[in-house]
Amino acid sequence: MSGNLHDMTITQLGALVASRTTSPVEIVRHFLDRIEAANPVLNAFTTVAADEALACAAQLRDEVMRGTIRGPLHGIPVAIKDLTDTAGLRTTYGSSLFATHVPTADAEPVARLRAAGAVIVGKTATHEFAFGTTTDNPHFGPTRNPWRHEYVPGGSSGGSGAAVAAGLVPLALGSDTGGSIRIPAAACGCVGIKPSFGRVSLRGTYPLASSLDHVGPLARTSQDCAIALNVLSSFDALDPWSIEYPREDLAREIGRPLGGLRVGTAPTYRPIALTPAIDEAVRCAIAALSELGAEIVEVSLPPADAVTMATSVILLAESYAQHAEQLTKHRAAYGEDVRQQLDSSAGIAATDLVHALHARERLGRDVALLLAGKVDVLLLPTMAITAPPIGAESVQLAGAFTPVAMAMASFTLLQNLTRTPTIAVPVELAGDGLPTSVQLTGRLGADALVLRVADALENAVWPHGRRRPPINGAKR
Repeated sequence: MSGNLHDMTITQLGALVASRTTSPVEIVRHFLDRIEAANPVLNAFTTVAADEALACAAQLRDEVMRGTIRGPLHGIPVAIKDLTDTAGLRTTYGSSLFATHVPTADAEPVARLRAAGAVIVGKTATHEFAFGTTTDNPHFGPTRNPWRHEYVPGGSSGGSGAAVAAGLVPLALGSDTGGSIRIPAAACGCVGIKPSFGRVSLRGTYPLASSLDHVGPLARTSQDCAIALNVLSSFDALDPWSIEYPREDLAREIGRPLGGLRVGTAPTYRPIALTPAIDEAVRCAIAALSELGAEIVEVSLPPADAVTMATSVILLAESYAQHAEQLTKHRAAYGEDVRQQLDSSAGIAATDLVHALHARERLGRDVALLLAGKVDVLLLPTMAITAPPIGAESVQLAGAFTPVAMAMASFTLLQNLTRTPTIAVPVELAGDGLPTSVQLTGRLGADALVLRVADALENAVWPHGRRRPPINGAKR
């Protein structure tokens, strides 16, 4: 019964495995066939590990026959962003400098996925060193949006977003420093969660700006993200950024009614203007949540320019510190857009960085107080636009030309600065045939709550299985 496996949730696939109706080998082979058919068009994968995946699936099949099920990810194909180390499997970090790099050890999140029975089928494309929003990579070529192939899939985890949306894998790992999980989820029409800072280990993922970096899952549903995040969550004493949160089932609140919950909207928080399609998506999400019983509360957020300035200065300063020596030695190996960003980062003064770090404390406190008192979750657009065309340098917003990176990331910076759990949820298709999205943010540690609200919203406006992009070369 492999014909529609790619339309199933992780829970549904897991039930097939547990009941011995379908083996891990059959599931993995089905998804590998889809990758083989669609990846030449989408360029979502930089490396496919077909032989290794099938060997792993055979071992997991044998475990099932002996009565052993490791958990809900047993036999589930997973793709790993090509920024995160995989033992024995090429990991390029999106750079020509690491084109033949093969790590000897798994990143901690990958090790946890393997231990839970997930099958690594390959590495998904990333913007070079995760430093961009388009996944238009000069060394490996652009990744294409499954809905419209001449458009970007978002970035920097664009390969993961495209692979999940296209049904090439049910689950993928991404990273998020300024929106890099949520932006591809929004552009491609899937769900992506940036967990609370420190919930998922950063050890083994190439840093962009460590004090802003997060690792998390992308999947077709919020419940699938919760299942994955249960596996990924763990205190890691070897990761200096890791935080020990209480052990809990992050899917425990999914399905509970929303009555009594307060959802904050911030209509005056507009770092940049929204396109009419995104404005309509926000209104649609608010109406759906209200109908589900949530109380909608208008709130004021910190000034958008202060948020943008503080986050940008920290991100640029930390990224330059990460790359300074390597850039000096291998300048010509960097793509032009990343090289230019790093060059501009070199001029950040120590006083500017200190002011930004102090602003983070003030702004973070303001948001924390808001989420501790006035509202339970905050709703904002994920991006100001739908996915732009590949190669576009700017888009038109409110009669002015706006750089693509600004149009895609202006609404996602706040949550990295405050380190709060935030999930991107698709809402509806715009008139251009591309998905729209909103994001839900909770207080630090309230990952289960944002997953609950996201699941309810998703089922109201974008029910699983109803919407899937047409994929040339792969069966629907």
